[in-house]
This record gives sequence, C-alpha cells and structure tokens, in this order.
Amino acid sequence: MMQMVRLFGLLGIVALIGASHAQTLDARLRDARSVSFRINNADYAVNLGQGCVQSFASGTTGAQNAFVINFEPGTLNFTTTLNQIVNTIASNEPVRFVATVSGNRVTWTAQNISQPVCTTITIEGTGYPFRIDSVYGTIAVDLEEIQCTNDPLGLLNRVVTIQLNNVTATSEVGFTGFVTDPVCTPLTPACARAFNLQLASYGGARLEGDVDCNGCVDDADLLAVLFAFGGSGGAEDLNGDGTVDDADLLTVLFAFGSGC
Repeated sequence: MMQMVRLFGLLGIVALIGASHAQTLDARLRDARSVSFRINNADYAVNLGQGCVQSFASGTTGAQNAFVINFEPGTLNFTTTLNQIVNTIASNEPVRFVATVSGNRVTWTAQNISQPVCTTITIEGTGYPFRIDSVYGTIAVDLEEIQCTNDPLGLLNRVVTIQLNNVTATSEVGFTGFVTDPVCTPLTPACARAFNLQLASYGGARLEGDVDCNGCVDDADLLAVLFAFGGSGGAEDLNGDGTVDDADLLTVLFAFGSGC
C-alpha cells in the first residue's frame, strides 16, 4: 500500500515538473568527460624530396597503445601527444584537437604545433631523425548508443554507453617536415600520413536514475525503485548507501525523461 501511495504521489509531482529534455549522444559523451581510445590499425606512407613525390616507406601501423582522452570542460575538445597518436614517433609534443558536431557525427580537427619538433621516427625497426614542422589531422566518428557494459578497452573505471565508430574515409593524421642529421639539421623534405584509421573508442556513462541502464529514465526505473523500496543493495540502490529509499526515488524523479 505504501508503495502505491508513493507511486501516485511521485507521478503527480512528475506531471507538475514535466518531462526533462532528452540529451543528445554528443552531450552525454561530453558530460562523461572522457573516452577510451585506441588506433587498432592504419595504413601509412612516408614520401621524401621536394614536393614529397618520392616514396620512401609504406605499410600498416598495427595496433597503437590504448589511452584515455580527457575532454576540456564543457566541450569535446582534447589534447594528446604525437607519441600517443603514433607510437613510433618519439615525441611528447602536445597536439590539440577541436571538435565539431553534426547530428551523431563528431569530427576532431588537429591544430598545428606551435614550433618545429626534432624527434626520431621508427620505420620498419630503424630509427630516423626527423624534424616535424607542421601537423594536420581529422578524426571523424559516428556515435552509437550501446547497452551498459564495462569499458571494452579496460581503461575507464565505469560502465560505458556509447561506442565511437570511425568514419574511415575522412580520418587521417600526418605531418610535414624534414629528414635531418643527428643534430636536427634539415636535409630532405619529408611528408608522412596515416590513413584508413581503424579505431576502437568508448565513452558515455550510466545516466543518473537509469536503473535498467537502457539510456532512458522512465516509468520502468521509477517502478523498479518503488517495488524494491526498503530493500538493500542492487541496481535500485542508486546512491550506493545500502538501502533503497527516498533518496533513490528522488534521483529517478529529478532525472525523469533524461535520455528518452
């Protein structure tokens, strides 16, 4: 009886408050503040000479190390390093990527580095000295909602709800510069690019109040908490204090309509 009284009372409050606006996938990605990210493979090409017309090396990169991308507050912009993007570049020079959003597609565009970087690039097991003068890159992904699951890359200490599917045709990163001598004196113009990027990336988080973790806080979540009211633990114990109580009911109430 108490459960039914609470139900009707809460539904009345919900009617007064009105349904919350549904969050877009990019907003949910942004609000979770980070994604796990790995380049599983890519094609690469390195060209030399004036105009970079002479082929020097080509092949596939293989899998790069996975890492966590942390977004700048309130945005989907982020900063990473040359080495994180391509592990064979021995430089921690930061590269900032700025996001644009169109529907469920997010496109990150690399901002150029502020000054030339002298580094070593390993190609087919041999290290070559390079000076990188400019960096460019575009990474495009389509956001897909997935069922709550532990981060498949094992980097985020939370469940994830969004998969980032790479748009291969428009994603590539590269640089222009020079092959140098050991003290970084420019010798030969050089250009390198990695393209046909194959990515694995996951983000998002369980919506507050989403008991069944289906991406929508709705009647099912409200009923789940009501019928578990007074119990201990379980998914309905949204604040993790060991008891399903008014606090958990209010969590669902004030998030009601989110993601729907």
